[in-house]
Amino acid sequence: MPTKNDATGERITFQFNGDAYKIPPSDEWDIDVLEAIDDQRLTHALRALLGDDQYATFRAKNKTVKSLGDFMKRAGEKVGAGNS
Repeated sequence: MPTKNDATGERITFQFNGDAYKIPPSDEWDIDVLEAIDDQRLTHALRALLGDDQYATFRAKNKTVKSLGDFMKRAGEKVGAGNS
């Protein structure tokens, strides 16, 4: 189901582990993000989703696989990914 942000194209801002991140609505995610997820290459998916600067911010505080999984889950929830 499309979200309000999908309709407007506005980037979605959310907090994770004390930092703010901006991500595009799910229908604007680069295909590289989806391919990396399909290939189970989550670090590549995250970098493609966030860009280099936000990825560096993420990596500065988040050092575990659990943090990576939690972030991807939160990002998906924020954009309504998988809700159809």
